[in-house]
Amino acid sequence: MFNPNHRKFSRSQVSVAALLTLENMEPVEVMVMDVSMNGALLQTDLKLDPGTPCNVSILLGHFQHELPIEAAGIVVRTIETGIALKFESVKIDSTPRLQSLIIDHAEDPEQVEVEFSQNGGWIFNPNN
Repeated sequence: MFNPNHRKFSRSQVSVAALLTLENMEPVEVMVMDVSMNGALLQTDLKLDPGTPCNVSILLGHFQHELPIEAAGIVVRTIETGIALKFESVKIDSTPRLQSLIIDHAEDPEQVEVEFSQNGGWIFNPNN
C-alpha cells in the first residue's frame, strides 16, 4: 500500500495536553498534535536539538483524572510550531491507552489495527 508521507505507521490527528520533561528541567506543558505507534508531534515554543532525550506524559480525560500515557523518546526534528519525537519506550501500562487514542482518532482505524498486529504492537521497557 502506498503511503504518501513515506511513514511506516499511520498518524492520528489529536489535540491533547501533555507534559514534556527534559533532564534538569521542570515539566513544560505542550499539546500533542498527532500521534502514532512510534512517535508524536508536539506543539511547543521549545527549540530542541535532534537527539535530545525527553519524557512525555500525555494527559487524557476530563481534568486529567485518568492515568497519563507515559513514554520516553528522543527529538527527531524541530519545526516552526514544535518538535517531533520518536518513542524509545512506552510504559507497559500505558500501551492500551495509547493504542485506543490512536485508533479512536485514526482516519482508517482498520489500517491502524493491521499495523499493530503486523509489527507486534509497541516498543516498551518494563523498567521505564
